[in-house]
Amino acid sequence: MNPAAIDITDLRVHGGGREILALDRLRVERGEAFTLLGPNGSGKTTLLKCCLGLARPSGGEVRVLGESVARLRWAGLSRLRCRVGYVPQTLAARSEMPLTVREVVATGRTGIAGLFRRLGREDWRIVDEWLDRLGLSSLAGQAYGQLSGGEQRKTLIATAMVQQPEMLLLDEPTANLDLFWREQIVATLESLYARTRLTILLVCHELEVIPACSRRLLLLQSGRAAAQGLPEEVLTGERIASLYGGGLRVVHESGRHAVIPGKRG
Repeated sequence: MNPAAIDITDLRVHGGGREILALDRLRVERGEAFTLLGPNGSGKTTLLKCCLGLARPSGGEVRVLGESVARLRWAGLSRLRCRVGYVPQTLAARSEMPLTVREVVATGRTGIAGLFRRLGREDWRIVDEWLDRLGLSSLAGQAYGQLSGGEQRKTLIATAMVQQPEMLLLDEPTANLDLFWREQIVATLESLYARTRLTILLVCHELEVIPACSRRLLLLQSGRAAAQGLPEEVLTGERIASLYGGGLRVVHESGRHAVIPGKRG
């Protein structure tokens, strides 16, 4: 039996003289699409960093793909990160060394091919395959810095996928996007999951961007678990009011979720 994709026990993270994260238990199964939801500052990104070995916990254990992250040395962490595709919110575009979309996506093969080895024919085939699968082929020769925000996010997803990862971690991939591109990214995640059954951990703070394929979520509040389970059970009017204020109503429709103003008396 394969170990869980993510298995966290008694996690504690401190910084700036305070406790940032206190999570007693979290288990994400392989092949599961899981959402980590919470307002800004609730500890979501810190949890992702713990999974990637980028933040050092004060206590507890984080196991990713069967590996105890805290026990891994540099080489072990590098191997683990090659197995985990990470999609950050943004990738800075360096004007002094502009990269095309194809070149940015190709950086995702570096950890697989080796830092000082040139990419081979098979590497480039995989790059071009994911450009095509995510509808980016027509932008392959365009400078990454000239793309729209939504096109950049799709490029970052392709960069993670060319690693051929066992798990995909996404840190608010729809942040600051308009409605069109928000729905494009959600649809991309739905399609990815349907075609690959890849383990997905999505971090977000908006209910509207949770894809229908995500049937379990953890709601974080002030670094602690407020609730965990099915979205329809966790996202109640009372919990939303405690997080974002009163006068709001939660709507669940066809696996998607939204918050709208409640009826006024």
